[in-house]
Amino acid sequence: GQIDILLIPVGGFFTIDHQQATKVVDQLKPKVVIPMHFKTEKLDFPVKDVEPFLKGKEKVIKTGTSEVEITKENINEKEGILVLEHAR
Repeated sequence: GQIDILLIPVGGFFTIDHQQATKVVDQLKPKVVIPMHFKTEKLDFPVKDVEPFLKGKEKVIKTGTSEVEITKENINEKEGILVLEHAR
C-alpha cells in the first residue's frame, strides 16, 4: 500500500547517503519524507548535512522546530519533505 510517512537517513557514512535516499524516496513515493541522521551544528560525526538531499526537490518545508504532529486529518497539508530542527 501507500507509504504515508518515511523517516530516512540522508547523511551517509554510517547509513545511506543523499543519492541512495533519493532513490528510495523515488521508488516508495511517500506522502511525507522526514530526513534524519545528517550533520548539524551540534553533531561532529563525519556525515553530510541535509542540503545535498534537498537540492532540486520540490515541496521542501523547513519546519523551524524539532517536532511535528501528523494526523490523518492534516497529512495532506504536510505533504512533502519536512526538515526538522535538531533537538535542543
